[in-house]
Amino acid sequence: METKIISIFLVSFLISLNQYAQDIDNNQPNRTNNLIDSLIQINRINDNTIMALFGSDAITAINTDKGIVLIDAGISTGLTSKFRDRIKTKFQCDNFVYVINTHAHHDHNRGNSVFNKSKIVGHENSLKEIKNQWEDPEKVKSTVGKIIKEYDLELQKYEQNSEEWDNAFKQKTRYQNSYNDIENLTPIMKPNITFSDSLNIDMRNITFELKYFGKCHSMSDILIYVPELKLLFTGDLMFQYGRPSMNNKTMSDKDLWVKAIRWLEKRMYNIDNVIGGHGQIMSIDDLKSFNKKMLEQIEVD
Repeated sequence: METKIISIFLVSFLISLNQYAQDIDNNQPNRTNNLIDSLIQINRINDNTIMALFGSDAITAINTDKGIVLIDAGISTGLTSKFRDRIKTKFQCDNFVYVINTHAHHDHNRGNSVFNKSKIVGHENSLKEIKNQWEDPEKVKSTVGKIIKEYDLELQKYEQNSEEWDNAFKQKTRYQNSYNDIENLTPIMKPNITFSDSLNIDMRNITFELKYFGKCHSMSDILIYVPELKLLFTGDLMFQYGRPSMNNKTMSDKDLWVKAIRWLEKRMYNIDNVIGGHGQIMSIDDLKSFNKKMLEQIEVD
């Protein structure tokens, strides 16, 4: 009789333990999702402009008379969907008219398809560049998978919810969402408006002046100048202190670099903030330093 009672107790205990484990598994996605939501930052640049940030993901939204214009679209559809909802709430508007890609690297355009009713704008080279980048999706998936594992190891080094842990978590989450898109064969929505040298977009109260820089960090780098807001977007062309981001394979367009730098110099008096492709807010001094270093590079070579 005693053995039977013990057996019943053990069975009940194991059932309860199994149910507890299932509850943990079922709640884990919710906890992770809540943590992601809590770590998304919305920074206001000015009355018309906000920036959504999560790790190295940065999407800038500018509210105009004709609707919202976005600069870049993030590394994944999952995270960018969250950014879209935050932007929509902040501006009380869901009229996303344009998405402008600063260049064709996937951490700036994978989220394009979240805005499938918008016009996607990019340099004409971006079409070929996107095609070339995704000729071997399995190779890209393997690379992203390795990055996820690296951040998994990094997470183990830090105390949970410390600043270092949060930063590693955000980066791992970015690449995990990217991996999910690759595995699910989620297509990148390519630009449907392209240009070769320059393009202006008139949104009635705000103008966007787009200028091709030439091959540098990528094959499709553009500058985006917003005169009414005194903003310049540089994508990944430069970092703080004017450090250029150059690809040795793309150093054939030095004549275009000179033209783009002269174009910048004419607008320098009306630029207060320079915004990089991963949310860096830089100064006019950083921009001057970048111009100087690029011109020195041209003279050296």
